[in-house]
Amino acid sequence: MSQLRGWDPAVAGIASDAVAVGNLRFGEAMRAAGHHVDVAVSGWRGAAATAAALRALTSQLTANHIGAAVLDIADALADAAALAGVCATVRDIELEATANGCVIADDGTVAAPDADTGNAALDLALQACFEAKALVLQARLLPLLDCAGEADQSVGARLTAAVEALVALRGAPQGGPMNARVAAVLDGNAFLPDDPKALRALWESLAPADQDALFAYDPAIGNRDGIPAVARDRYNRMHLEQLRAAAQSDLSSLDAQHADWARRENLPDTAHDWIALHRWDAERRQIRTESVAYTAAISAAGAPGCYLLSVDSDGHGAIALNNPDAASNIATFVPGTGSALDGIGTGTARARALLAAATTADDSARTSVIAWYGYESPPGLGNALSDRYADDGAPALDRFESGLRATHTGVPANLTVVGHSYGTTLMGVAASHGNSLAADNLVFVGSPGVAVHDVSELRLDGIAPEHNHEHVFATADPDDPVSFYARWIHGADPVDPHFGATVFASAGATLNLLLLRSLPFGSLLPFDPWAHGNYWGTENPGLNTQGEIITGRYRP
Repeated sequence: MSQLRGWDPAVAGIASDAVAVGNLRFGEAMRAAGHHVDVAVSGWRGAAATAAALRALTSQLTANHIGAAVLDIADALADAAALAGVCATVRDIELEATANGCVIADDGTVAAPDADTGNAALDLALQACFEAKALVLQARLLPLLDCAGEADQSVGARLTAAVEALVALRGAPQGGPMNARVAAVLDGNAFLPDDPKALRALWESLAPADQDALFAYDPAIGNRDGIPAVARDRYNRMHLEQLRAAAQSDLSSLDAQHADWARRENLPDTAHDWIALHRWDAERRQIRTESVAYTAAISAAGAPGCYLLSVDSDGHGAIALNNPDAASNIATFVPGTGSALDGIGTGTARARALLAAATTADDSARTSVIAWYGYESPPGLGNALSDRYADDGAPALDRFESGLRATHTGVPANLTVVGHSYGTTLMGVAASHGNSLAADNLVFVGSPGVAVHDVSELRLDGIAPEHNHEHVFATADPDDPVSFYARWIHGADPVDPHFGATVFASAGATLNLLLLRSLPFGSLLPFDPWAHGNYWGTENPGLNTQGEIITGRYRP
């Protein structure tokens, strides 16, 4: 107990972030050095050139192993930071014990005060009450102390192992013998676990060189749910650079095939060649679109405190503001129609607004908000009439949320999923039709329907359906055109009183709307064309409510 009183998990969180940022800069510096070496030896020939290239490759591999070991340190510190909830709860119990005259021993046992009124019968009754209260406090306290003790031992062991791995790299820069499980995966004789908990256990048992070997085998390894956020971020940033470089290379190759066409010169004058031009131009536009998406992801993930949790060549990605593994509150923002990787900057802006609202609601808690663009959203409004995108994307959201649970240490974080527009439909599917979502709260914003007809049909891990109304929230601006026209398209409108969710208000008159309605016949417009995207504006009271829900502070 005395040891826990001296803990400040927030310091561990700050240290974890600093180590992760320093490691990122180290990796960037080593890659830049490797590029300079490549340029310097590009004109060399013979044995000296071969030796220099091999030496540069060896140095880069060693740097990768060092980076993986340092990330283990950052992840262990993040686990220590996640104990903030444990420490806060223990302190609350300690205050309650003091208020009731109880004394907490260093081993967590709680002693009741002595009843001494001078009346034997009254003292006997009071003493029984005092003892009962002490037992209740002790029953709440001991599991928390056990959790803290286990985490302390785990973090200590992981820090020790990471330091030992760094020391070992001095003598064996390429790493020691490969882990048998990893070797089997690389040989095609085994697979990595699909279950996030099992994957986390395996990942944390691996040496840095083994983790790097898995990345070399599968550059998309960072997309797997169950790998700690700091490792996902590192490997996904490297993978993103690979994707962007590949797109640029493909574009250069296409341009080289028809340099004159790229300059819009010597365009064909026959039908056959026009078809070839059309195909060439379509492929070129597709690659350019991919390149723009990767650039957008790099830009969005480049802000301080961002963690790139996933990225792929299909236009999917996820960016976390603050490390979710070290947070007491985690919110996942699920966007709606037309949400591809090239627009993830919009998602991170909304995530940042949610984070600011959550910080205002509770600035003592560490909160992480994630912009999750992890599914193929409907590309247009016509496509949004189909359930297919929600049905196909729901398993990915389920796995992602389960992964957040698996990599978190200490008291389970308060997980909230905030969906917008078609994203609410996806959430509804992910929490119904035989699925259960690893979340404590759902927030439906501007929904066209959530795939069920009653709040009790939703399934949240660990929450009884009869209590869903306390954990499922919904809002719609009265001027939102989706709420005005598209409600009930995909099941019940969650703001309908018969649905059973806790409904809160959202409204934010925009300057554009005021200007529009000042025009002739503008006042006849039955909705606000901009309202559907204004739920995260600072003038909208619903944003504050979302922040309160994320931090568990909302009281209807």
